[in-house]
Amino acid sequence: MKKTLKLSLYIGIPIVFVAAIFLFRMESKQSVSIGNTPPQGPASQGANNRSKALPVSVYIADYLDREAGSLRLGTLVANETLTLVSELSGRVIEINFQEGQLVHKGDVLLRLNDDELKVQLVRAEYRYRLLEERLERQKILLEKDAVSREDYDMVQTEFNVLKQDIEELNIKIDKMMVRAPFDGQLGFREVSLGAFLQPGSKISYLVDHSKLKLEFSIPEKYATGNLLGAKARFTVEGSAETHTATVYAVDPQIDIATRTVMLRALYENRSGLLRPGMSARVQLTPNTNQQALFVPNQAVVPSANGRFVWVKKEGVARMTPVQTGTRTTEMLEILSGVQAGDSIIVTGLMQLREGMMLDVEKTMIL
Repeated sequence: MKKTLKLSLYIGIPIVFVAAIFLFRMESKQSVSIGNTPPQGPASQGANNRSKALPVSVYIADYLDREAGSLRLGTLVANETLTLVSELSGRVIEINFQEGQLVHKGDVLLRLNDDELKVQLVRAEYRYRLLEERLERQKILLEKDAVSREDYDMVQTEFNVLKQDIEELNIKIDKMMVRAPFDGQLGFREVSLGAFLQPGSKISYLVDHSKLKLEFSIPEKYATGNLLGAKARFTVEGSAETHTATVYAVDPQIDIATRTVMLRALYENRSGLLRPGMSARVQLTPNTNQQALFVPNQAVVPSANGRFVWVKKEGVARMTPVQTGTRTTEMLEILSGVQAGDSIIVTGLMQLREGMMLDVEKTMIL
C-alpha cells in the first residue's frame, strides 16, 4: 500500500506542476491579447501609408499670357553708323576732332590741301567775267544782225561750260573738307596730320547711338501675328535693369536655315549707357493676348525619349510625356500631355517612382 501511494505521488506531482504552468501561460496570453492589441481600423492604415508617402510640392497647371519668342538672344545696333573716308586725294592740313568726341551734323572734321583748286577757281572766275561781257556784246550785235546766230551760240556755249567748271571746282574744294553727316560720336582716329590720303582712305567712324535698334529673331510660328508696335523687354550683360523697345520692322522673309523671322525694335537710349554691339536677352510681348499652358521649368525632366513631367493622380505619382514650346525665365510652355488643373510635381523628382504614394506639403498657384 505504501509502495503504491509512493508511486502515485511520484507520478502525480510532476503532472500537476506542468498543468499549472500551462494554465498560467494561457491566462497571460489572453490578458495581453485583450488589453494591449493596437486598433486595426482605417485610421491606423492611413497613418502607415502616410509614413511611406514621399513629401512633395505641386504646381497647378494653368493658362498664362504667352510671350512670343521668349528669352531670345538679340543684338543692339546703332541707329546710324558709317566709316568716314576721303572722297578726293590730298595732304591732311587740319584735324579738328578728338577721338570719342561728340559732333554735330555739318561740323568740319578734317581738311585736305586745296591750294591748287583755289588757284584754278580764281583763274576760272576771271575768264567767267570776260566771257560774260563778251556774251552781252554778242547779244547786242545779234539784235542788230551784226553777227550770225552761230557765232552767238558758240560764245553762249563757252560761257555755260565755264560756269559749270566753276561749279565743279567749288564742289571739289568743299569735298576737301570732311564733315559730319549727322550728330554722333566719333571713334578712333586713323590718320595723322600731314598724311597724304587717297580716295577711300579711312579717317574714323561715326556712330549715332542716341537711338538703338534691337535685332532679334522669333520662331516662324509667331510670324503670323501682328508684331508691329509690340514691346520687347530686354536686359544686357552686367546689368539687371530691364529696358523696353518697340518693334517697328519685321523681315518679310523667313530664314530657311533657322526657321525664324528677324525683328527690329527701336530703343530710346537717353541715358547713353547702352552701346551698339551689346548682346541682349529679349522677351517679346505681342499686341494680342495669346495664352498657353505653362509649368515651372524644374518640373520638366529630359529623357532619351523626350521630356516628361510627374503628375499627381489619385494620390500617386504618374509619369506623363509632354511636348514643350517656348521658355521664359521661370516657366516652360506645354503643348501637349498636360491639362489645366493638373497637379504637377516640382520637388523630390529624383526620388519619384511610378505609382509612389505622395504627401503634398505645398500647392503653388499663379
